[in-house]
Order: sequence, then structure tokens, then C-alpha cells
Amino acid sequence: MTNITPVLLSDTLILIQLAQETARVQGQQEQAERLTPVVDGLRTLVSKARESTSLAPAAGLMAQDDFQTLLAAVQAQPQNASAIPAQLESSMTDRTQIVQAMSAGGMADVDIARQMGTTRDEVRLILSIGQKRNKTMEVLK
Repeated sequence: MTNITPVLLSDTLILIQLAQETARVQGQQEQAERLTPVVDGLRTLVSKARESTSLAPAAGLMAQDDFQTLLAAVQAQPQNASAIPAQLESSMTDRTQIVQAMSAGGMADVDIARQMGTTRDEVRLILSIGQKRNKTMEVLK
């Protein structure tokens, strides 16, 4: 298991959660319940992998104090923010702003995705929505 990266484990967890949710939506409760232990086990593995992973020292843009402060703030957020809807909305807004700030600072989408623990597609989607929102705000002004 030492060859499995935390990102791969996280992606696998998301995939299994998606399969579980799909089963629920399609009315296949038994199948969804069978996936519950798998999801729980993967959650445990993902959290252990994130704790045990030692990253290489940051270099360049990621080594700057302001970026490290921003990164520490993101990582300090509770992982279970989805339990409270108001916190979830605030968390998503903060996450969006952080992704946009990283991009504005010249960081590549691959690096942003790696730092935020998301996929490149999610980062691209956030940036695309942000650009469209900015254009809309300019038109309204």
C-alpha cells in the first residue's frame, strides 16, 4: 500500500461515494448499504494517508509566507463542514476565493488541485465560474 498516493485514495473514496449515492437515487438501498463499510474504510485510509504523508519542502511561490499562511488556514478548517449548511456555504466560498487567489498568483491548476486536494477539473470549473461572475459584475456596473 505504500505505492498508493493520498490523492489516489481520495479519488477512490469520491468514486465509491458517488456509486453509493447513485444506488440510493436509483432506489437500490441494499446496494448503497453494502457500500457503507467500504466508504468508511476508505475514509479511514484517506485520513491516515494524509497524516502520514510528508511533503517535500515548498519552493518558489509556495514557499512564500503569505501563501503558507493561506494554506494553513485552509488546512485548519474542519473536515466535516458539511454537517452545518451555513458553514458549508461559507467553506465553499472561502475555498473558491482561495483557488482564485492561487490562480491569480500564477499557480498552475495542477498545483492548486494538489494543494486543495481536488481534481484539476474542479479547479478549472471554479476558475471558469469566477471569470464568468466577474464579467457579469462588470456588465452590471
